[in-house]
Amino acid sequence: MGEKFVYDKSKLPRPVLEGHDEWIKLYYKAWELAFRNVEYLDRPGWKDIMTCMPGVGIIWQWDSCVMTFITNYSNGTLNAFNNLDDLYMLRRESDGFMSMAYVIETGEPAYGERINPPLMAWAEWEHYRITGDGSRLGRVLPALEGIYSFIENKRRRDTCDLYWFEDPGSSGMDNSPRGGYFARHLDGSDVCHVDLACQQALSADRLGKICDFLGLPEKAEFYRKEKDRINALINEFHWSHKAGWYFDFFSRDERGQRVKLIGSKTAAAFWALLGGAADHEKRSVMRSHMFDPGEFFTKIPFASLSRDDLNYDPAGGYWLGGVWPPTNYAAVRGLCETGSRELARAAVVRVLEGMAAVMEDPAYGGIWECYAPEEYRPSTTEDGGLVRSEFVGWGGLAPITMLIENVIGLHFDAPSDTVTFNLDGRERCGLENVIFNGNTLSVRCAEYQSFRDKTVIETEAEKPFRLRVNTKYLWDPVLIDVPAGKSVFRV
Repeated sequence: MGEKFVYDKSKLPRPVLEGHDEWIKLYYKAWELAFRNVEYLDRPGWKDIMTCMPGVGIIWQWDSCVMTFITNYSNGTLNAFNNLDDLYMLRRESDGFMSMAYVIETGEPAYGERINPPLMAWAEWEHYRITGDGSRLGRVLPALEGIYSFIENKRRRDTCDLYWFEDPGSSGMDNSPRGGYFARHLDGSDVCHVDLACQQALSADRLGKICDFLGLPEKAEFYRKEKDRINALINEFHWSHKAGWYFDFFSRDERGQRVKLIGSKTAAAFWALLGGAADHEKRSVMRSHMFDPGEFFTKIPFASLSRDDLNYDPAGGYWLGGVWPPTNYAAVRGLCETGSRELARAAVVRVLEGMAAVMEDPAYGGIWECYAPEEYRPSTTEDGGLVRSEFVGWGGLAPITMLIENVIGLHFDAPSDTVTFNLDGRERCGLENVIFNGNTLSVRCAEYQSFRDKTVIETEAEKPFRLRVNTKYLWDPVLIDVPAGKSVFRV
């Protein structure tokens, strides 16, 4: 058992957001729960873990990956990478297999040979990008390549070279109408799952970046070609021009035969924006669906199943419409990385409004596993009960990570030592006491006006860094070389 993680509000980054005290309250509530939900494991070789479900006795793969996007902003006071190190330890070295979950007591796979969304390369690169700490990358590269190779060798169909989860539960989207809930032989019942293909393309992209960082140009080029190969297949088989969406499909026929698409529009397609499959035209069509109130842009967005689907449940019904933090984060990051930053912010604002309303509702309170799409309340489960409460874990993605990245609008890039401030809001905002690239700094918009030379940016830093300021009124970003100490700039 290692040293305990202690919740100390003064050591965390301090968000500044004029007129939104309820979101600040939600931010600190999420951190409080994150620290409360740490499990201290008195087991040889294990590190203490952050968990969504204390006491269950299982460590989950995609939950663990997603939680790193939160603890990247903890200033080192909480570390979800303990989870990943435990999972790397449990990984089967002979072929790279990593189970979707392991029983902590025995270290054995909890659900046999089932996998989970392979997000570890993304998580590892994101940690370096935000914090500047690249010390892990060389050590974990063999594990990341092993996971990637296992999926290439063991989870691809001969008929089309595309990818399959054992069942929707393996994808993380348990009861989503994507084929049988449980495949008889856990072989995916001949379904090819679009999210796994997009996640594999995303992994290839981040592996390429990691290899570039480590000075491995041949490997980096290999993974860049892999990303292009996978995305070409995604567009050949998973895209429907008629519907304007990416679907799962059956792959029983020989290559070149007519693809049999599974006609439910689900959140699995959101990964196509982040993985790079969708070109400009496809992105535009996808956005029209994602921001259609009759499909995914519900009272709390984004519904995990389109409202026009016969299986859709307005109360959530788990993955029959429930609003889930990990797929929302994939959607929001994908939108930002494909030029729709302000749309992404608008979606996050609606999510935070809903989460804050639920937290203040005496019937519910707290932070929940997922939310109902059409009411300010937690989602229902498959059986009609309520999902799990105090779910941080990934319940902290919107109150912490998306608040910083999308609402306040700060983007950290360690390789260029640049902080980008996207002033898409129209209020005083910022982040104080954040550790970035070994530099403790604060960035605030002290005054925002849309006409020339009236937006005031205040900074405070231990060391110099570069600041990039974007607003909708600027053709090009303003680049500022910020010195150490306190500074004031007019943009």
